[in-house]
Amino acid sequence: MEESSEIFGDINLTLGMLNKEDNISKEDIYSHLTSIIQNSDILDDAIVQRLIYYTSKDMRDDHNPREIRMLAGEVLVSLAAHDFNSVMYEVQSNFRILELPDEFVVLSLAELATRYALEKFSKAIYKYVNHWKDFPYPRLDANRLSDKIFMLFRYIMEKWAPMASHAQSIKEILAAAVMYDIVFPRNLRKSIFINLLHQFCRIPEPSAKEIEIEASNCFLILAHSNAADLMEFFDEQIRSNNEVIRIGVLTLLKSVISAEEPRLRDHIISVERTVKVVMGDPNTKVRKSTLLLIQTMCDKCYIEAREGWPLIDYVFSQFAKSNKKLEKTVKSNSQEEEIEEKSVQETSLKVLKNLDPLVFGMPQVLWPRILTFVVPEEYTGTLDYLFNIIRILIMAEERKKYNMKESSALVVSTGAVNLPSPQQLLARLLVISVLASLGSLRGAGAIGLLKILPEIIHPKLVDLWKTLIPELLKPLEGNNARVLWELMLLQLLKESLWKINDTAWTIQLSRDFNQQMDSYSNTSIEKKFLWKALGTTLASCQDTDFVSSQIKDFLIAPSQLGDQRQGITSILGYCAENHLDIVLKVLKTFQEQEKFFMNRCKYIFSGKKKLTKTDVIVIYGAVALHAPKEQLLTRLNQDFLAPILFLYGQCSQVLGMTVMNKDIDLQMSFTRSITEIGIAVQDAEDKQFQFSYKEMLIGYMLDFIRDEPLDSLASPIRWKALIAIRYLSKLKPQLSINDHLNILEENIRKLLPLPPLEKLRNEGETDKDKEHINFLYERSMDALGKLLKSMIWDNVDAENCQEMFNLLRMWLVSQKEWERERAFQIMAKVLTNDIEAPENFRIGSLLGLLAPHSCDTLPTIRQAATSSMIGLFCVKGIQMEVERLQDLQQGLECEDLQVQIKISAKIAKIACKFIPSEEILMFLEETLDGLESLDPSCTKACGLWMITTLREHGATLEDQLLEILGIIYHHMPILRQKEESFQFILEAISQIASFHMDAVVVNLLQKPLPFDRDTKTLWKALAENPASTGKVIRVLIEKLEMGLEDDVAGKEVISVACAIYEVISVGTPVTGLYPELFTLLLKLVSCTLGQKMPTSFMSHRRRVMQPGERQQMPDPCRLSTTTLKCLQAQAMKEGLAKESDEGDNLWTLLCSLDSHHIGVCALARSMLVWQRGVILDIMEQLFPSLTSSSENYRITGTAFFSELMKEPSLWKLGNLRDVLILMDQSAWDSNATLRQMAIRGLGNTACGAPYKVKKHKQIMLESIIRGLYHLARTEVVCESLKALKKVLELLTDRDVSFYFKEIVLQTRTFFEDEQDDVRLTSVLLFEDLASLTGRRWKIFFAEEIKKSMISFLLHLWDPNPKIGAACRNVLVTCIPFLGLQELYGVLDHLLDQDLLRARDFYRQLCVKLAKKNQEILWILHTHSFTFFNSNWEMIRSAAIKLTDAIVLNLTNQYVALLEREQLTTRLQELRQDHCISVQRAAEAALQTLLRRCKETSIPL
Repeated sequence: MEESSEIFGDINLTLGMLNKEDNISKEDIYSHLTSIIQNSDILDDAIVQRLIYYTSKDMRDDHNPREIRMLAGEVLVSLAAHDFNSVMYEVQSNFRILELPDEFVVLSLAELATRYALEKFSKAIYKYVNHWKDFPYPRLDANRLSDKIFMLFRYIMEKWAPMASHAQSIKEILAAAVMYDIVFPRNLRKSIFINLLHQFCRIPEPSAKEIEIEASNCFLILAHSNAADLMEFFDEQIRSNNEVIRIGVLTLLKSVISAEEPRLRDHIISVERTVKVVMGDPNTKVRKSTLLLIQTMCDKCYIEAREGWPLIDYVFSQFAKSNKKLEKTVKSNSQEEEIEEKSVQETSLKVLKNLDPLVFGMPQVLWPRILTFVVPEEYTGTLDYLFNIIRILIMAEERKKYNMKESSALVVSTGAVNLPSPQQLLARLLVISVLASLGSLRGAGAIGLLKILPEIIHPKLVDLWKTLIPELLKPLEGNNARVLWELMLLQLLKESLWKINDTAWTIQLSRDFNQQMDSYSNTSIEKKFLWKALGTTLASCQDTDFVSSQIKDFLIAPSQLGDQRQGITSILGYCAENHLDIVLKVLKTFQEQEKFFMNRCKYIFSGKKKLTKTDVIVIYGAVALHAPKEQLLTRLNQDFLAPILFLYGQCSQVLGMTVMNKDIDLQMSFTRSITEIGIAVQDAEDKQFQFSYKEMLIGYMLDFIRDEPLDSLASPIRWKALIAIRYLSKLKPQLSINDHLNILEENIRKLLPLPPLEKLRNEGETDKDKEHINFLYERSMDALGKLLKSMIWDNVDAENCQEMFNLLRMWLVSQKEWERERAFQIMAKVLTNDIEAPENFRIGSLLGLLAPHSCDTLPTIRQAATSSMIGLFCVKGIQMEVERLQDLQQGLECEDLQVQIKISAKIAKIACKFIPSEEILMFLEETLDGLESLDPSCTKACGLWMITTLREHGATLEDQLLEILGIIYHHMPILRQKEESFQFILEAISQIASFHMDAVVVNLLQKPLPFDRDTKTLWKALAENPASTGKVIRVLIEKLEMGLEDDVAGKEVISVACAIYEVISVGTPVTGLYPELFTLLLKLVSCTLGQKMPTSFMSHRRRVMQPGERQQMPDPCRLSTTTLKCLQAQAMKEGLAKESDEGDNLWTLLCSLDSHHIGVCALARSMLVWQRGVILDIMEQLFPSLTSSSENYRITGTAFFSELMKEPSLWKLGNLRDVLILMDQSAWDSNATLRQMAIRGLGNTACGAPYKVKKHKQIMLESIIRGLYHLARTEVVCESLKALKKVLELLTDRDVSFYFKEIVLQTRTFFEDEQDDVRLTSVLLFEDLASLTGRRWKIFFAEEIKKSMISFLLHLWDPNPKIGAACRNVLVTCIPFLGLQELYGVLDHLLDQDLLRARDFYRQLCVKLAKKNQEILWILHTHSFTFFNSNWEMIRSAAIKLTDAIVLNLTNQYVALLEREQLTTRLQELRQDHCISVQRAAEAALQTLLRRCKETSIPL
């Protein structure tokens, strides 16, 4: 209700919009209304009336566009489905007399008539017939009403019948007439029949099915009214030769029968006779329609016993007729005719398939005449359904017998019937039964009939077949199921003939077999079995004369058998099972009587076929194969081999000379015969028998194979010869191992190098040729595999087996996919699970060879490789999860490499645990070879298998460890070039190390230094493996600690250091090991300073050098320093240390004997003091270095601690109190570097522990001042100056009063030192001393200032800017001691951004001094001479400029005191100085001197 309300609301809303919207919107509105009306079953009357009003209005409005008017008319017409009368009234009301109606009104009326008129007329008639009493009109009599109805009917048929929508209306008119009980006149009925039939036959194709149903309903109504008239009409019409009429009648009759009209069943015979009228019609469509009608008649029981058989016969005959025509159409290439005949054939089979033989009356129709179709060849295609029909009939009869009721179903027979004989039935059914092995329904039906027909075949077979045939019905499995099935059928035949024991019966059976020879094609399985069955029948025949005559007839006229060679060979072979003497005798007589050469020519010219010598060769082989074994061996040489070799020799001769015969047929026949003889001898199982022709015959076979080309596969001679060799090789006398190897190698080299199969196939011109080549290829490879399998496993010596397997090795790793594929398929055939290997047969090497190919590029190789591996374990007797492995193997069909890798890994995990431990080394050697040579996909599998094996067996490999590591290391240089393979090597080492870390470490440490790339990579691999990282670093630390116990570094500890470098360089965490590792490596660096490597460094192993790479001579200290550098880098990453202020220069300093101590200090400064635990551990472990017997190590320790002494926090927690004492002692050491570091430590104590300085000031000052006298080593002096500066900053004038004068005097001596650091430190120290003068030393210090002032003034322009700044500061500090505060202003100018020139500065300074103190000016002059020779250009220039300023500002009194000659000489010399600034300054000073002398009238 809710949905209806929504629809009505939607319509009302839409109607409200019609008067408001423009024409464009109306188009959308009407489209929407059309959709609503068509999808609604019920509409409210009020809404319908409103819709009629609006649509009629818009349809007639001339102002609306045509599209709108058309849409309005469509909506109006669609409303007729809801209220036809109202719509019709509205349309009619718009017609006016004598007025031309509107165009769209007329169109709407036409559309209404088309859609609804016929339906409304029919319903009106129907309503009138049923409710005439309610009408006010007078009732019409039957004749008048029928006339009117017929007129209407005819009009409908002529005008509207072709349209599908009106067929139902016709049916309603006829139904109304029948219900009204109107009896049409005969002429009227006939007219109705004819009109209906003709209209039905003119139905257009698209609406055929719908109209066929309605037309059938019409005829069904007519049949119900008068079935006799209808059948009479059908019979009359079907006798016309019109194809369409016949098909129409047959189709309508089929529909009427399908409706099961009861009144029509009284006319079954009429129906049958009607059908028989068209049985001779050759038209395919008529035949098909007839067959479909017969099918319906069978289903609805319209088959009568007396008249019905011709209809069944017609079905079979039509199949046979179509078969025959199809054979002709194939030749004439008439495609349309072929399609039509196939349709008839399929319809015939469909009728038989759906035929129910047990419907009422059908058994009497079918039995026993249905048997007549079993034997004839033309009905072979119907046997599937024919056998089923016969089986149902017979089983129904058996059930009736079982229920003890009288049976009549299968005894009624109408007329004489030519039924097949029992022998014919047996021959036919037995041959067809052979198809059951192929899963054929026909074959199963035949064997099923044999089971239930023993009484019909022969009464004696009832009990026998009850026992034998159930055995036949058991399922057969395996590749030989077909052969086994044939043997079982032949055995059934033998035992049946023995049970019957009737020679005449047997002879007749053989004749029936012979008569049915033409029923099968020569290449069919049925024909081949028929030959065997005929031979078996002859073998069971006790009439030897008949058997002899039959054999002779076959030899003389073999063409009657179809394929003469196969036929005569099979027949004589099976016949020989019981009649060997007769067969050989007839053969010998035949050879003697026939002149082969002449006869062959004669028969060629006469067109007849005759047996050749080649055929006879084949016959001898077949006879030998089937001959009784107890008779064969005694007659083998004389009665078989001698005639075969004689015949072959004759065929190989031309004009009496033996030549290499290229007759493939001869070679094939000879090979086949020899093979069958080999099989026969082997089956005889006589262990004493020596086959004297063995080597000669194998030679023949090898010659055949050698002659075959290597670029094609055109003949089967390879395949057949390989089979022959396999059987011959098993016979005694036994061949030697060399013979075996030669035979196998020759055969392998003649098959595996063939071109790819696709290329071989392309040599075939037709698809059949290509299939034949494919067949030859598969059989040849199979034969080679079986030959290998036979020769390998027949040998009891494991070594010999291995040698034969090695013949395939080069092919298993071939670069050509197709060669690998063949080799692996052969290997899979050899390694099957049905064999047993020699006791000491080893699988490790073979497994390593096979396993990687589980990920090969071809799915066939992957499958074969996996099968081979499974077989390898099986032949060794190792029980595995075979079913699971086989399930995994199926997954290798996938082309996704990642999926293949995963599956291979799963297989490896299952299989590797079963590899014998003593064979692991061989397995690993093979996989390593694979890593070198195989393609990437196989390489991955190779690595996976290797790792999995090591994981499974790692714990048990201790005894083989050195050998395993050796072979791994041997392969590394080559594998390095293959990155992925190399990664597997590294993982393998890690796996081994996880079980035997100490052994692996010792082995790697024995590698020569410097480590080559491979050794380095192995160390890194151990470090990168989470399972081994901790172990390897701990083992290396222990070995490093042991090696440095005596503070001496040997080669072994250098190796350990290099190993540690490789381990840490990959980012191995060092947090827990850092203090210990740091101190050990620092000790190692110290102990290796200046040391040379004592042993040879070159490795004798193979090594692949990179382009530009050179062998380096190792420096122990450099190697150790590199390791320490790596450790520090990792420590910085982990927040344990910081970047050194020396940067990378640190490590250069550290490994040099001269700068080692500097590097150690820089290293110490990079320690993070706030990492208390780390630094304290380092201090504790490094403390023994201060008292070490190694001088270098003492220097290292002292230098390191000297930097730590300035850290206050370490004084509180560490052992620096004890260090201080040792430092003071070392400050007096004879080693200058050690003294320097000790003094630095004492000086840094001032920063770290000021209270210690005050406490031990006397001892520390004496030790430090002592360093100022070490003039040979300025670094000691410099260190002492720096230490004094730090210490003096903490002391008072009283604390240093005793040492003040000594310190000042010693400090002044270094103002002109060549070392910048010494000069700078001395100036800074002198400045600090100014604050410690006290009263006692103030005058002394002022005098020292006067002496030092010249240095301070000149070094204002020192090359080192820091010294210039220090000199200015010291001048500012010291001028108060001289009372020269006026100089502050001049000195302040030095701080200006625009720095004064030296000349200007000195002139201003001297002006001030001249006014204040001429004495100081004169002192400066007297001291300036020494600086004219300074090594620094700037100092020389400054000294000259200062002299210039002094001379300019001296009073005349002091000018007179000048040593003018000396000064002039020196200035003139300086005018020649190489520095231009010096030259200019000297020239200016000289001019000033001359001017002043002139002013004072002093001659120069």
